[in-house]
Amino acid sequence: MKTKEIVFSIPGWLSVKLEPNQAEQRAAWSLYVEISTRIASQPFNRDTGKMRDVLTSLYSLFEFTRQILRDGGPSVAHGPESFGPLAIRFLTEILAPFTTKWHEPLLMHEELCPEGRGKFEHERLWDRFDEMLGDLGTLQTKITAYVAALGELSGVR
Repeated sequence: MKTKEIVFSIPGWLSVKLEPNQAEQRAAWSLYVEISTRIASQPFNRDTGKMRDVLTSLYSLFEFTRQILRDGGPSVAHGPESFGPLAIRFLTEILAPFTTKWHEPLLMHEELCPEGRGKFEHERLWDRFDEMLGDLGTLQTKITAYVAALGELSGVR
């Protein structure tokens, strides 16, 4: 059974009309709860936040999304503009470019941490920290819109 038509929209990325079925609503709710409670979707606190924690949080969304889609079955992927394909596109077109760009450079910087210096301090001294933080801000704008779209899709107001 389908519900009313909604617009699933992430500015600067996509906007499509959907008529979600119950399986899509349940899957969207699960993903809404997961993403909205993750460190990567919250404002980054420069005084306490760690970019490694952000990357780890984002990376875990890949497996969680895959599990939701497996559990939802074919009912969440009944066409190219249904929940399943859109969730996969979000992973591959929005999250993957960020994690791919930043994982290796941050890892290389972490490996250069001298003995006696804390990981947090070392991360802050990285010459690319502000660049990564800027990219994170751009990504979080899309994550916030995605969470709002998932809420709309699942019936959360």
